[in-house]
Amino acid sequence: MNNNVAANQLDRLPSQNKGSRRVAFSDSLPKHRPTSNDSNSEHCNKCCCPRLFACCAWICLGVFGIVVAILILGVIFMSFLQSGLPEITVRMLNLSKFEITNSTNQNNVVLNAKVDMSIEMRNKNEKIELSYSNIVVNLASEDVKLGRSVIHGFSHDPGNTTYLNVTMNVVGDSTDKDNVLQLEDDRKRVQMNVHVTMEATVDFHVGIFKLNKVPIHVACDFRQFLLLYRINEPPCNIRMFPKLR
Repeated sequence: MNNNVAANQLDRLPSQNKGSRRVAFSDSLPKHRPTSNDSNSEHCNKCCCPRLFACCAWICLGVFGIVVAILILGVIFMSFLQSGLPEITVRMLNLSKFEITNSTNQNNVVLNAKVDMSIEMRNKNEKIELSYSNIVVNLASEDVKLGRSVIHGFSHDPGNTTYLNVTMNVVGDSTDKDNVLQLEDDRKRVQMNVHVTMEATVDFHVGIFKLNKVPIHVACDFRQFLLLYRINEPPCNIRMFPKLR
């Protein structure tokens, strides 16, 4: 009897091996095997990147070289034009009339003046013909305007020297009193500061080559001693494209 009870209890005990399950997980994830497309892309990147970089470098170098070449050609061309400009000199200036009368404004006076001036223009080129538009001439001294005149345009043959006689008048011009009195004092001592400006455009003709309407600005500044009608000054300063500076 006791043996049967013990056998039954043993049958009821759960078996240690029955129903136990073990699941094994791999510690590492499955490795990706590169396909043929991936290997081709990697090979392409290794080969194409240096080539692309080299191509971009050569393009940049070429563009830089073109820009430098254009700048050099521009400098050479501007130097050519500058060397082809005429030589302009004021040879004579005579303040033949200078009258001052009182004005209704106490700070101003009425000025009447006449100035005769001779300008020498020399085309120092051997093969370049120059053509000028109307030349606007302005004369001033100590901030006092002494006249304005316009010289009609003309052509200038190579190696030719042209003398231009210009007469400028100031009639009834209301001017600052202090400036005019200072100018009168300088005139009596024959030591006037003179400022002459000219504005025009120049055409260059060299064989079949023709360049039109190059703007120029001429500035002549000098201090005149001794006699006002005897001037031996260096050539005036001429610059091209004055508005770009």
